[in-house]
Amino acid sequence: MSNESSFTKEPDWADVRKAHPAVLSSTYLNTPSAGAMAIGTVEAAINEQVLLLSEGASHFMQWMEHGRTEVLQAVAGNLGTVFENVALVPNFSKGAALLAPFLAHRPKVLVVNGDYPTLLAPFKYPPFELVLVDPLPDGTIPLELLESAIKNEMPDIVAISHVQWATGYAVDLKAVAELCRSYNALSFFDATQSWCCLPIDVTSMGIDVIGASGYKWPLAGFGNGFFYLAERVRAELEERSGRKLMPQLMAGHEDPVAFIRLKDALQRYRSLGPTAIVDRVDALCTLTTEALDAIGIPVLNGGKENGRSGFMIIEGGQERLESMQNAGVLAALRGSGIRIGLHFYNSPEDIHKLVEVLK
Repeated sequence: MSNESSFTKEPDWADVRKAHPAVLSSTYLNTPSAGAMAIGTVEAAINEQVLLLSEGASHFMQWMEHGRTEVLQAVAGNLGTVFENVALVPNFSKGAALLAPFLAHRPKVLVVNGDYPTLLAPFKYPPFELVLVDPLPDGTIPLELLESAIKNEMPDIVAISHVQWATGYAVDLKAVAELCRSYNALSFFDATQSWCCLPIDVTSMGIDVIGASGYKWPLAGFGNGFFYLAERVRAELEERSGRKLMPQLMAGHEDPVAFIRLKDALQRYRSLGPTAIVDRVDALCTLTTEALDAIGIPVLNGGKENGRSGFMIIEGGQERLESMQNAGVLAALRGSGIRIGLHFYNSPEDIHKLVEVLK
């Protein structure tokens, strides 16, 4: 059930970087939009496609009987749980839409104003009632702010992104989950902007429900994701619905190629070591904020150590973004400025290039 690697030696980041062509052909600061896949991940997908081409249904049956379970085990191991608690879904949005009807007996849902639209979407229609809590002006969401809103509204569910897509602010999963339990609310997290960047251990953190897509920080391409439900939550939902929940979330046939990409990406993440990745990203973020401060470029959101994730928002609009893109520095307009994403395959040289372009 451990989600930590036994890897103790610091990875050779320059060598790791070579496996990701997109970061070699540009200054790639756009992982929050889509992660740069590794050559090995694409090769694993091609091999799976060839097996489907040459063996047809017989190989697909092998996937159904064995391959799917192997991916479930890989995801579960990454999260610190067992595979029976995990469902494979094509993306967070579809998984959330399938899960929401099972939560109809918990109709009042507290959400953060401005959180990602597909987290809010399943709860916008009856029988659900959305209640909003506004982040502070700097984009942060202190635990005290959430607790005040929970006390006032007494929601049945608190649905919140681990990392806010427009600011980069990361909530404390364990603290929020504990807060929810103390008020008999279900914790429901979207980890699409944090999975395989920030640590997640569903067991030690006491998380009720969490899901994510794999195309951002896991670097697994499109068409794969997961939902985790704690055993007691599954028992509650199955008792009320009279149906087994995980088969409902995984109804139909998954795309084996998409989930082979996820399996390969999670193996790479584990081999590099979650702690090494967290430390690498944190160091790059610190270097970036210091370098931007030195040239007078304000970091609007995500620059502080408290609540830091793998990206930040810097001052700038379309004109500045186009100037960056023309120089081969790839990022995106999000929130109140330009979103700068940093993953383990980025380097100090990427930051130096960004600074040179912004001077």
